[in-house]
Formats: sequence, C-alpha cells, structure tokens
Amino acid sequence: MNDKVLATITTYNPELDLLEQNIDAIVNQVDKLLVYENASENRDKIVSLCEAKGVEIILNDKNYGVAGPLSDGLNYAIENNYAYIFTLDQDSIASEDMIKSLLNLFQTDDKLAIVAAQPVMAIQDNMLRGGKRYVKEVITSGALADVAKLKQIGGYMPEMFIDWVDYEICFRVIANGYKIMQSTVPLIHKFGDSTIRNFLWKSVMITNYSPFRCYYIARNSVFCTRIYKKRFSIKAGYLFRRKIKILLYEKNKLQKIRALSKGRKDADEFYKQMISKYEFLSQVK
Repeated sequence: MNDKVLATITTYNPELDLLEQNIDAIVNQVDKLLVYENASENRDKIVSLCEAKGVEIILNDKNYGVAGPLSDGLNYAIENNYAYIFTLDQDSIASEDMIKSLLNLFQTDDKLAIVAAQPVMAIQDNMLRGGKRYVKEVITSGALADVAKLKQIGGYMPEMFIDWVDYEICFRVIANGYKIMQSTVPLIHKFGDSTIRNFLWKSVMITNYSPFRCYYIARNSVFCTRIYKKRFSIKAGYLFRRKIKILLYEKNKLQKIRALSKGRKDADEFYKQMISKYEFLSQVK
C-alpha cells in the first residue's frame, strides 16, 4: 500500500529560529519535505538553513501567499506518486510521531480526505479541545490530506492567495461527500501576532493581522459565502465581529477597516472570475 507522505512549508519573512524548529520536528517523519520560499527579505539565510538541513527549497520569484505553494505542492505530490500531503505554516511545530498518528486515523474511515492536528497556541496552554471528531473545517497548518481525493475535487485555487484557503478546500471536500477529522494530536501554532484579551466574561483571541491580510480575509470570506451558502451555514457576522475586535483592541484601525471594506467590495468581481475559470465551483449544490 502506498503511504508516501510529502510535507510542505511555505515561508515569507519567517523567524529563523522558529523555522528551524519547524523543519527539525517534521523532516524525519515524512518521505520528503519541500520548502516553498516566497521572496523573503531574509531569503539567503533561509536557503542556508535548508541547505544545512538537507531540505529541498523552491525559490519563488515573488510572494504567492499560501495558496500558490499549496497548489504547487499538491501538483508535485500528484506527479511524484505521493499518497498524502502534509502542510505546515512557517510558524508551526509538529509533535513527535504526528504523521504516524494521523495516518492511523485514515484507516478508520475510507471517506476521510483530511485529518488534522489540533492547534495549541503558545500564549494559551488550554486550547486543546475534546477528543477526535468530524468537523466542517480545519486550518491548513498541521493537516494531512489524501492526494487522490484533493485531486478529484479540483485542488487548491492559487488566486485565493491567503486566508480562507483552508476553509474553502474543506467546504469543497464535504460538498463532494468526503469527511474531515480533527484529531487530538497537538501542533504548536501561532495565529498572527496574537494576544488573548478579556471581553465581559469571555476570553477573546485578537490576531492583530495587517491591513494586507484584512483585505484577503474580507474578499475570500465573502467569496466562500457566495459559493457555499446553500450547503453550509457560513459564520454569520464574521466580518462584523472582526471589525469590532479591530476597533476595540488593535492598532491601525482605520487602515484595517478600509482594507476589510475594499476586500468585501472586490469579492463580487473575484467571484465572477473564479466561477468562469473553475468548473468545479459551478457544480457545488
């Protein structure tokens, strides 16, 4: 049985110490590790690190976000006969025997397309929730996916660039009759420049994303809502809640609110472009 695993890490101006920990934690758990480097300012140091670790690095001529490298990584896995692809952000650290544990879960249900680790934030030790369970979406980092199933549903769309790329592929996985499982296997993961703040009686995570990220958060979330609203209950009030968090807790408030507004406005044209390009989107019922 083919159980070859390709792992990918996408980099853009990473913290080198954290990236090194990331590489060290996963490189010996998989058959091959590819680093997709998105024209970082510290590219020379990233190249030197990968060479020292014996890891292959793909040098992109510009920043393609996460969606471009995800698409390229999946194509590489298809062309080179890998059964699974494991995707990591540059600021995540895999736990010991993570891949073995996730692969074992695939044996429990032949409808599984994605099995994901459980993100644990360094700033909040108690983020691990519940036991393994079927879910509607997981983040890209720490997700092990069945290559054949992702190929069958159309793969990643590079045009999404960043944010909601993971949710979109998850929605499409379920729309095609496959399943997603969240495991209890821990993954140390950093959500932006995150902090935890108290609002009334609740703890609220503040991501402090840049205006650049806010644009794609708005554009891609509205796009996903248009595509999948008939099948899934997309998070109601998502952008409104994000605006409130920005106004209450974050810096550069005006720039971020403007970026959200522009992203929302541009979502209509983006929707038209993607519908005309990808036939599988028009087939979502």
